[in-house]
Amino acid sequence: MSILYQDDDAFVVSHKKYIDSVYEEIGYQIHPDLFNIPVPYKLLQPKKQTDINATPCKSFEELCREVQFVEDTYKKLKDKSILNTFCSECEEQLNTVALQFLKYLRSNKNWIENLVKNAFGANIGKVTVKTIDENNYLFPEDSKFYSKDINEIHNHLDAKYDLIILDPPWWNKFIHRKRKATGDGYQMMYNNDIKSIPIENMLNENGIVVVWCTNSTQHFSCLTKEIFPKWQVTFTGKWFWLKVTSCGEPVCQFSVPPRKQPFEKIIFGFKKPPKEFPSKLIISIPSIIDSHKPPLVEILKPYLPEKPHCLELFARYLLPGWTSYGNEVLKLQHESIYVNKPQL
Repeated sequence: MSILYQDDDAFVVSHKKYIDSVYEEIGYQIHPDLFNIPVPYKLLQPKKQTDINATPCKSFEELCREVQFVEDTYKKLKDKSILNTFCSECEEQLNTVALQFLKYLRSNKNWIENLVKNAFGANIGKVTVKTIDENNYLFPEDSKFYSKDINEIHNHLDAKYDLIILDPPWWNKFIHRKRKATGDGYQMMYNNDIKSIPIENMLNENGIVVVWCTNSTQHFSCLTKEIFPKWQVTFTGKWFWLKVTSCGEPVCQFSVPPRKQPFEKIIFGFKKPPKEFPSKLIISIPSIIDSHKPPLVEILKPYLPEKPHCLELFARYLLPGWTSYGNEVLKLQHESIYVNKPQL
């Protein structure tokens, strides 16, 4: 069970415990070093706050309200000692262990270079390990994947889904400069490219769209005012994922927008919005791997039918009973990021 605590304002979840529960039957656990984050990150804040000057006053005020909501909700839980449900005693002073493991992964050619490309597959049955091109991958129960480009999605998916989750590679100037200078970084998409994904043809009549969004006001505005209407869903609300260390502290300090925040937004669009859908906080220790988002499977159960038909786009891992679609859909299924516990 990944939900360690919940109330009207927040969920405290364990990404690691959920993944471990998925593969417990075959003796695998996700590598614990991925979540060994004892201290906040040291981040360089921008010297010039040009985004503030370019942001309309109302948008800036809304960003400030979001920061205040997340910070206030976090403080309430901390005051109640709720975060002790997963916090450990932090003796280390640096995130060295997690960073060393990430360095190992980036030097592991099997993990970096042997991505399964232009393929389709499914595991109809119990959780298992399968070998593809001499590499081992973990497959959860009754999972399906498409290792395909998002622009080809209309050629591969013709089913209807109760829930579609997207983690798009939003356009980002920093990543663009990084790619130009070093060749590193991920391939990004413009807002219109994301808008062109035919979500409206893939949702059931009571369907829900959930989008991981950056803290950019431009991305949020385009998503809610242009993309959601095209997808035929109504913007219903936003939740926030607060990333904390294993000692329960935010991974970076709260600050005045548009500076870096310790949280990300989760935006909801409903075909048939509920009467009430208040903002909530999801708190967890993040993985050291970029864009390794915590599964929302258990949290979203109250909004879904008993046996929902679910799809994740831009996926980098698989989930039991889900369809996953993306260029790197098996990246986080590779055995390199797991440990095999011998069966007793």
